[in-house]
Amino acid sequence: MNDEILRYFKVEARELLQQLGQGFVALEEGADDAEMVPQLFRWAHTLKGAARVVSHARIAEIAHAVEDALQPFRDEGVPLPRSSVSEFIRLVAQMGDALAEMDAPPPVAPGEEPQPVPDGSAPETLRVELSALEELLDGLAEAVVRLGGLREAVEAVGQARNAAEGLLEHLTAPAAASGSPAERARWLSRTLSVAEGLNGALTRAGRRLDGGLGKVEGELSRLRDASHALRLVPASTLFGALELAAHEAAALTGKRVSLQAEGGDVRLDGHVLAAVRQALLHAVRNAVDHGLEMPEERLALGKPEAGRVLVRVERRGARVRFLCEDDGRGVDLGGVRDAAVARGLVLEQDAASLDEAALLDLLFQAGFSTARSVTDLSGRGVGLDVVREIARALKGEATAATWPSLGTSIILDVPVSLTSLEVLEAEVGNKRVLLPLDALSATVRLGPETLTWVGARASFLHEEQTVTFLPLSSVLGHPEPPQSRAWSAVVIGRGEARVAVGVDRLRGIHRVVVRPLPASVPPLPLVAGASFDAQGEPLLVMDMVGLAHWVRQGHVPTVQAQPTRKRRVLVIDDSVTTRMLEQGILESAGYQVELAASGEEGLEKVSRGGHSLVIVDVEMPGMSGLDFTRKVRATPALASLPVIMVSSLGAEEDQRRGREAGVSAYIVKGEFDQHGFLDTVRRLSGGPTERGP
Repeated sequence: MNDEILRYFKVEARELLQQLGQGFVALEEGADDAEMVPQLFRWAHTLKGAARVVSHARIAEIAHAVEDALQPFRDEGVPLPRSSVSEFIRLVAQMGDALAEMDAPPPVAPGEEPQPVPDGSAPETLRVELSALEELLDGLAEAVVRLGGLREAVEAVGQARNAAEGLLEHLTAPAAASGSPAERARWLSRTLSVAEGLNGALTRAGRRLDGGLGKVEGELSRLRDASHALRLVPASTLFGALELAAHEAAALTGKRVSLQAEGGDVRLDGHVLAAVRQALLHAVRNAVDHGLEMPEERLALGKPEAGRVLVRVERRGARVRFLCEDDGRGVDLGGVRDAAVARGLVLEQDAASLDEAALLDLLFQAGFSTARSVTDLSGRGVGLDVVREIARALKGEATAATWPSLGTSIILDVPVSLTSLEVLEAEVGNKRVLLPLDALSATVRLGPETLTWVGARASFLHEEQTVTFLPLSSVLGHPEPPQSRAWSAVVIGRGEARVAVGVDRLRGIHRVVVRPLPASVPPLPLVAGASFDAQGEPLLVMDMVGLAHWVRQGHVPTVQAQPTRKRRVLVIDDSVTTRMLEQGILESAGYQVELAASGEEGLEKVSRGGHSLVIVDVEMPGMSGLDFTRKVRATPALASLPVIMVSSLGAEEDQRRGREAGVSAYIVKGEFDQHGFLDTVRRLSGGPTERGP
């Protein structure tokens, strides 16, 4: 079989298996059979056909069995029994194992030496977004055009060379040393003319080279970022396999589980995610098998019947943290101590002196387990040695934490060479810095009267909560700024942990490729890495965890609430960029902003009351902005609430539908003007503040 065809099959099969696994999990959690079962049938049918093309009988056989089992439910429209979902998940896992065996080395016959596998012989395959590839190709085309423009500079250099040869010839001519005064005057005139031509040619060459090389350098810098970005894969590609593993483990142990995943938009090198995937699979299976209690035990303890496993991916400076946390019983530290003595890892007289950190560290030793019997799943400690091995291979570390009756966390921290993220660019003095967007919760404009200063730090009231404030210039070592000035403030974190830093100006949101600082550069505090702008200038990317910790240092007084309060505006949009943009504009103007990512979430929030205005997008998954507006107008308590529709749909027909649904104003994103937007908001809401109760 052609290697290229097999490679394409592996990519397609992985995607289809992920879709099948997520689909069956969705059914178990209450998805609509009428929509999901036909989709599952099509995926199984496609996988069966692909497996037959490459003559993979095992996968084709199982996929055919899944297809046959689903067909009656698809044809008759009968709901799939939820008791059978675990069996389907098991079949999907079997196909995944069969696919993984395709990359395993061939078995070795007795007496034969295993064949060495060349390092890196199997090419890595990544799915690339078409828009990213088009950006790279556009950049290549632009670079070719820029390089073509340098030919004019090369021609100018050639002209300068000819002029230089002519000048040399004139300088060595006999008339230079002898001849009549008239001949010498003519010689001098010709020499000056040649020198002026040389000067003009060099000037033109320098000008064209200076401009052309700058443009080419900028374009090649952009190409470098685009090509690096092709290597980066969103962490969300891990979540399908982890969810399937969690439900498979729950089915084998008779438990119920809900896997929650966060941080899927973090983009990392594909080889890092591939390695971490194996570590997280072990951690998730262990969490379900030995972390979560049985359903009846959980109910008796007052916990939900279904256990929770949280997988979170987050950046921490130049490293990325992968967290797997359950809400189960926690590690039995006494059992760990007894198992360590029984296995001869520690002497009995020394076991009592082991603290919690030392006992948890034993879980990562190969073969260590407190399980009383061997099952198909790893026990807590069996498999965690793989987690630590992978961490060490990536030059990272693996640790554990536990809380009795509350659960256990397995933490994997690894350094990353490249990552891609959305950042907010800000100006601080004459410097520009990049602030990772996922760590920010709001931007606000602060007048000097809103800040209460104690030393170099201040505090202000934000959403009825006191927030510690520090100028970012102080962190960067600039001279202490005057306290009687206004600031653009960036709020870091959420809830009671929020802090804020002040900057001079916000420049906008971008997606950038972040690199670690070169080894030759000494470590910089609070700097996670660097990125390059279009002109090739390096920009520092701030470490938001460290920055928030820095801001919290010292005593900050509380702030008394003012007799007026801010009007509350609800922004509903499925785009986080649009939400952050509108939130920043509104909060800078003095409004309190609440966010919703869908029409359903927005309707739930607006029904609680207290909003002066709603801003809603039209096209969103689930409930559209038009449907949301109709429901608001049909609710007597909300019928008079102003609704502004902000949409990329600008046709007259689209605006007519908005008016018919009951919107108070319609703003087209392509014609968005910040001042006009704020004027409309002010007119409909009555302004940013109102008298308090």
